[in-house]
Amino acid sequence: MKKMRAFIASFLAAATLFTFTGCSSFKVIDDEDVFFDALDEAVGIDEDETLHAKNTKVNGDKAEFVIQAKDGDNYYYYVRFKKDEDAMDYFDEFYQDFDELFAEKEFEGSHAMSVNKTRGAITFNGEVESSDNIGNKHFGYDNEIYGGLYVNKNVYIEVYSINGSKRDKEKIDSFLKTLGFPKP
Repeated sequence: MKKMRAFIASFLAAATLFTFTGCSSFKVIDDEDVFFDALDEAVGIDEDETLHAKNTKVNGDKAEFVIQAKDGDNYYYYVRFKKDEDAMDYFDEFYQDFDELFAEKEFEGSHAMSVNKTRGAITFNGEVESSDNIGNKHFGYDNEIYGGLYVNKNVYIEVYSINGSKRDKEKIDSFLKTLGFPKP
């Protein structure tokens, strides 16, 4: 009986670890309408309430489609790059900055990071204790951040809240669930 309990506990711990480290897969949102639909369904943001552009540049790289939306303290950002490596390079800048932030203990809270050649995720729920930029974002000093950054093939997505309320976090969770992405 003790062996069975130990096995079950080990299995549950491993399953939890895989869930929190972002090892679960998430699909490529290569159709901007899927992102627009999730904004509308989960958050209540209509397409005409967003900033969006076709065939533009992000960080000097060609992007086929970009969407930006803000709802209170929540931010939603979608970029479909022309090339997979441009999306991964953009994500990698954030990945390195978050990795440094976590290593230097300038973040208090929970987080998970995973990356491979074509897909990556960073989820976070806690307080930033640094005034340094993370990628091209400035989250500020002593601000609570909640959300995630995701890349899969040529698509990069950010969904996060800065000093958001419980309701803001629920909207982020609902949005990420609609897309099938890992939550913080």
